[in-house]
Amino acid sequence: MKSYGIINNSNIYTSEDLQLEEFYNLGYTVIEGALNSYQIQLLSDELDKVYEIQEKEFGIEKLNSINELHLARFPLAYSEEFVKLASKKELINYVEKILGNYFVLHLQNGIINMPNQEHHQSSWHRDLPYQNWTSNKPLACNVYYCLDDFNNKTGATFVLPYSHQFTNAPSQTYMEKHSLQIIAPAGSAILFNSMLFHKAGFNFTNDKLRRGINHVYVTPIITQQIDLPALLKGKYADDEFLNMLFGYKSKLAGSVSEYRAMRSLKTISK
Repeated sequence: MKSYGIINNSNIYTSEDLQLEEFYNLGYTVIEGALNSYQIQLLSDELDKVYEIQEKEFGIEKLNSINELHLARFPLAYSEEFVKLASKKELINYVEKILGNYFVLHLQNGIINMPNQEHHQSSWHRDLPYQNWTSNKPLACNVYYCLDDFNNKTGATFVLPYSHQFTNAPSQTYMEKHSLQIIAPAGSAILFNSMLFHKAGFNFTNDKLRRGINHVYVTPIITQQIDLPALLKGKYADDEFLNMLFGYKSKLAGSVSEYRAMRSLKTISK
C-alpha cells in the first residue's frame, strides 16, 4: 500500500488481525463460517424448542406486555447445545484477545425475527443500556451467531459504525443517515463492541424466520443479567473454564463469612 507522511501504522498478518482491527476501529466485524450447516440446523431446531417452552412457562400475553415475544433468554439452561455455543473455542479466542483471560457471560439471548412483524429490538440501543460513557478499552463484547441469512429482506441487524466511541447517542437523523445493515450468510458470527448502537431490521419476507443467538461477554465488574450459578444450580462448576465463564468465581458473597471463605478457597487454589 502506498502512503505518505505516515509514521506508524498497524500491521496485518492474518484474517483474524484484520477482523480485530475492524472491531476496534469500526466497532464490529463479521466472521463467516463460524457454524457449519449441521450446527445451524441443530441450533435452529433447539432454539425453536426452547422458545416454545419459555412461551408456555410465562404466557404469550405476559411476554407481549414486557416486550419479550420471540426472545429466548439463556437457552443454555434448557439445552446443552447452547452451552457448547457459548464456549465455542474459535470465537472465545477473539473474546480473550479483547477482554483478557478473565471474563464472564453476561447474557445469552435467542432472537427470532418473525416475518412481517417488527421485533421489539428494532429500536436503537446498546447492549449495555442506559450508559452514557465510553472506555478506551472494551469492557464487553458481543458474539451474535446468525442461524439464518441476514440480509435486507430478512431484517439483518443495523449498526452505527464508530458509535462505541460516542459518549451520548446522536440524533435519530444522524443514526438513520450513517447506519448500515450487516449482510451475513447463515453460519456467520457478528463480533461487536457492546457499546455500539445497533437495532434489528424489519423482516419483509412472508415465510422466513431470521434467528440469531446473541452473547455478551463482560469483565466481571459488570454483573450478569441473570444469576447463572443460581440458574444452573451448580451445574458445570467442576469445569474450570465454564466455572469462570458462568460466573461461579465472581458471584457475590451473601455475608462477611462467606466472602472470607471464598477468599480462602482462592488463596488455596493458587
